[in-house]
Amino acid sequence: MAASRTTPQKLTEDARTTRRLNRRPFAVWARDLGWRHVVGVLGAVFAMFPIIWIISASINPLDSLSANSSIIPEGATLESYRELFDDETLKFSTWIWNSVKIALIAATLQLFMSAMAAFSFSRLRWKGRRTGLLVILLLQMFPQFLAFIALFLFLDQLDEITGGGVKGPRGLVWIGFGIVLAVAGWFIVRRTLRGGMARISGYGMITLGLLLFVLALMDPSKSTVFIPGVGLNTHTGIILVYLGGAIGVNTWLIKGFMDSIPFSLDESARVDGASQWDTFSRIILPLSRPVLAVIFVITFVALYNEYILASLLLTDADQTTFAVGLQLFSTGQYSAKWGQMAAAGVLGGFPILVVMLAAQKNIVGGLTAGSVKG
Repeated sequence: MAASRTTPQKLTEDARTTRRLNRRPFAVWARDLGWRHVVGVLGAVFAMFPIIWIISASINPLDSLSANSSIIPEGATLESYRELFDDETLKFSTWIWNSVKIALIAATLQLFMSAMAAFSFSRLRWKGRRTGLLVILLLQMFPQFLAFIALFLFLDQLDEITGGGVKGPRGLVWIGFGIVLAVAGWFIVRRTLRGGMARISGYGMITLGLLLFVLALMDPSKSTVFIPGVGLNTHTGIILVYLGGAIGVNTWLIKGFMDSIPFSLDESARVDGASQWDTFSRIILPLSRPVLAVIFVITFVALYNEYILASLLLTDADQTTFAVGLQLFSTGQYSAKWGQMAAAGVLGGFPILVVMLAAQKNIVGGLTAGSVKG
């Protein structure tokens, strides 16, 4: 007897029949899963509404926040965006660059210092460790801006001592940075056995170092700041102030994650002759990447949007950050420029969006990491 042959059409019909038999009634689906979809859609609409509204206001030719009768206003135009860059008194691009530079440098240094402190509290055993953790926790109970008067006076005194910094030939400065980058990139390439982002970054540092050499040869005469000054109206001063702001909280968060990493890895590394720095940099730090990514994003966003200390310590128009610059749209000649203010808000959110997209792979894992020890 010939074996029965199963055709693709028969398989499709069987799959449809199985799906129809396994399909749950709508009432059961709505009770188990449907309400979750409704809550998710409402949450998404609630979060997206102000974003859509501010984008609509930025392209509204009426230059108003309350005259939007539709999502896409009649006669929509990009004139508000153009005026941001055409008006030389606003210096909008300078605001964005200052905020990105300050937030990026301060967040990176905060993250590195917090990671080293968390490694010490989590993996090492020394006298006073528990007391140090409690002291850090107590200090974080007081907001940083409570000491803004002391910080202002301290930076004012440093400004008198350091002045405008140490200046030197621009070519010499670029040659020095080029040597540092090229040597660091060469060590990264030599110590990386396999390919990947580490080796690519090493070659990138070598290329950037060589590029600085070329730029130094093209323009060696002009002078530039060799060592930046520390004081009022300097980015170095406000970065130093930011470094002490959230290290305590970040240390606690990173320590909670490092506590969940098995201590057997440290013991194995010591048996193989690894130092504490090797254990930290090659084992613990790579494994802590999820929580480091989350803390970097949170710190970057907080520093990028910080206003109180930035408005007090940075009063020069060329040193102002994005958050302080937006204040111009509420006072003076720009008080009625709602379209430009909306456009500035839209463009100002792009650096945060880029950072979030770059770290999104590690954000979900980092938010829940360290809560349960295994």
